[in-house]
Amino acid sequence: MTTNIKKYSGKVIQQAFEILSNGEILAIPSETVYGLGADATSDSAISRIYKIKKRPHINPLILHVSNINMVEQFAETNTLFYSLSKYFWPGPLTVILNQKKNNEISKLATSNLSSVAVRLPDNKIFQNIIEKFNNPIAAPSANISGNISPTNPYHVYEDFGEEIKLIVDGGQSEKGVESTVVDVRSNDIMILRDGPITQKMLENKVDCKIKKKGSNKNILSPGQMFKHYSPSKKLIINSIKPTKNCSFLGFNNIMPDEKFDGIALNLSIGGDLNEAASNLFKMLRFLDKTDTQEIVVAPIPNKDVGLAINDKLKRASS
Repeated sequence: MTTNIKKYSGKVIQQAFEILSNGEILAIPSETVYGLGADATSDSAISRIYKIKKRPHINPLILHVSNINMVEQFAETNTLFYSLSKYFWPGPLTVILNQKKNNEISKLATSNLSSVAVRLPDNKIFQNIIEKFNNPIAAPSANISGNISPTNPYHVYEDFGEEIKLIVDGGQSEKGVESTVVDVRSNDIMILRDGPITQKMLENKVDCKIKKKGSNKNILSPGQMFKHYSPSKKLIINSIKPTKNCSFLGFNNIMPDEKFDGIALNLSIGGDLNEAASNLFKMLRFLDKTDTQEIVVAPIPNKDVGLAINDKLKRASS
């Protein structure tokens, strides 16, 4: 029986506040994936995140806020930031800004960079916890670093068990993949990580140059490590043919024929990329527990949120 998974309530919000105030960590639901939250101003709390996740210290954390004023306390904002926050906050968009001098954010949270990654989540539970705590919360995905990301509280428990005092149960994450990350410090947009907010969506709202960063050098945000999101089994991507001892993850009408006697799941029978993104990590975790040697994944259209799905699959299969 899991004793640390608790449904959202006023009592749980108070417990979350006490955990954060004591420099400890907890798991928090969001619309993207579940996060491992800690006080962004506490070196000891941030150290606990890196230690329990086994996360490289060169990989900075995203700070989560409940309003724009909170961002202005520690980051240098600009016109482009305000435009993006108007259209996409709260929501799955992380923005890279320069830090203000002598701010209170832990240097460990930003990997000693001059920049900072910030997001206002579109999840009422997460928002209420931040508002109650009244401080930015650093919250990377609540999993062992490099493993498949968690999209429900039981995924978190699979990785950490009772090591975490509190896992706030907010049900299944809506988006199912991590936020889009953009660097706006030059007054243009550099996409550092694909996610639910697509390049097309950005182009429809802001008038500026939009570029994509191609390599994992000079890591400015999560999701840029070469190997990431990985199951324990070998992952074969962009394949329409099952291997001898595999489970199969299909998309739309790409599924094994009736001769296949293994386990096959479909990310989206109707070919809906948003549904596929929502199901991706949940289904990968399920198939990773099966008695097979490999997981074969069908080709996913490389457009819209499919770009984020393919990026994650590519890193997971590396």
